[in-house]
Amino acid sequence: MMVEQIRPKPYHTPCAFYNIIYNCVMKLYLVRHGQTDWNLKRIAQGQTDIPLNQTGIQQAEALRDKLKDYRFDICYASPLKRAAQTAKIAVNDRCPIIFDNILKERSFGKLESTDPATWPEDLLDLHLNSHLGDCETLQQTLDRAKCALDRIKSDQPNSAHILVVAHGALLMGVHYNIVGYNIDTNFHSFHLHNGDIAEYDI
Repeated sequence: MMVEQIRPKPYHTPCAFYNIIYNCVMKLYLVRHGQTDWNLKRIAQGQTDIPLNQTGIQQAEALRDKLKDYRFDICYASPLKRAAQTAKIAVNDRCPIIFDNILKERSFGKLESTDPATWPEDLLDLHLNSHLGDCETLQQTLDRAKCALDRIKSDQPNSAHILVVAHGALLMGVHYNIVGYNIDTNFHSFHLHNGDIAEYDI
């Protein structure tokens, strides 16, 4: 169980020292949406708007129970049905939800509704930075994820506890913008399954 820190009113003390003493650190929780029928069939969804299936609803309900003792000040979510449904079920009216288009999944263009195993190029290779099928490139996805992260950090206080409910590729981009990456990074090494949570101090 996470114990909520009570922050006294600020006074004229250097910011870094104040944060150390009063544990004023922003907590970020990244959650991937629950399962859809296309997830089950291993079909690329991208920005195609597919709702949760029954398993996905159960995963969102399990997530609600798992997070019941966590404090959240705000939730940001993709407006695509699978993420929006997951956010509404998991949050259960405990905090406001902001639906933001910047958190939509990576667009896979003409590749949406196809099996990624059939794609002739690795879309997670930054050397290639492929635009196959008019998809959003990996670098474009990373840049959009950075914009999303920067927007959240600028809009919320340093002590905020923030839930972000979105999609696999977009959340991968947020993760690598937090931990760092370069052109040789193995972007396959980070993967959230449906209903998974990743926690960060930022």
